Amino acid sequence: MRLVTYSQKKATSIALEIEGELLDIPKAASELGMKDMLPSQMIDLLRWEHGLSVVAEILDRYEGRNPDERPRMYSMDSLSILAPIARPGKIIGLGLNYKDHIEETGRDIPGFPEIFAKFSSSVTSPNQGIPIPKVTKKLDWEIELGVVIGKICKEVVEDDVLDYIAGYTIINDLSARDLQREGTQWVHGKSLDGLCPMGPCIVTVDELDDASGLTMQTRVNGVLKQDSSTSSLRYGVRQVVSFLSKSFTLEPGDVIATGTPSGVGFARTPPEFLKPGDTVELFIEGIGYLRNKIVA
Repeated sequence: MRLVTYSQKKATSIALEIEGELLDIPKAASELGMKDMLPSQMIDLLRWEHGLSVVAEILDRYEGRNPDERPRMYSMDSLSILAPIARPGKIIGLGLNYKDHIEETGRDIPGFPEIFAKFSSSVTSPNQGIPIPKVTKKLDWEIELGVVIGKICKEVVEDDVLDYIAGYTIINDLSARDLQREGTQWVHGKSLDGLCPMGPCIVTVDELDDASGLTMQTRVNGVLKQDSSTSSLRYGVRQVVSFLSKSFTLEPGDVIATGTPSGVGFARTPPEFLKPGDTVELFIEGIGYLRNKIVA
């Protein structure tokens, strides 16, 4: 399933994306005779133990009806697509989880990747303009596979990890490189307002399994900058979630950014950084496109 958060006339809700159109989940539940009242916020759906199962039942009922008896669908062009989760409880970032990215930075290969946090206030929606924060002059792009937690997850072994994942999304781990290098930890350079574009949807784990082997690409103004695959992750989804769950409890709606491959701006010769007017387009196979324009 493809789960989307959207707004229409200042009202926010969640939907299923079906062949490029949106089926509003709470409205469809009512029209299809479901007894449960479904939430209109993605994080509330994920925190509900049976939330995704009920949505799957909605989809089954929808597809089981004759086309002229189905609930109304909405054109995506008529709506504003928002970040799937506006304020995740935790956004956990991993640094140095692709060998080719480590090599381009000149860093030593660590054991487990660096762990850092991005504040939830940094979340930005697809297609939203991102003002360059005044405190940085070196804003850089980073495409990352985002893992969305679906169940309370603590001390989970790798073989069981997929039972605790709701699905996957795309994250642009935008980084203020000058601030990132000022201290010994990365939170300042990673958590400025607007530095976590996320979306355009959550694709549930039953469709992408452990998300291995997915093509991932970044283009800036149409020029290819990053071109890799999730198969190149040093630590894959199962290993990452299991490792993190041994240190702290992962909760429904938490998001893990699993790291970026080579091709970032600061490692280029000469270095490249984002400027007003630039359009950044991220693509991950099976999920889609995440686009944002950088503005003054």
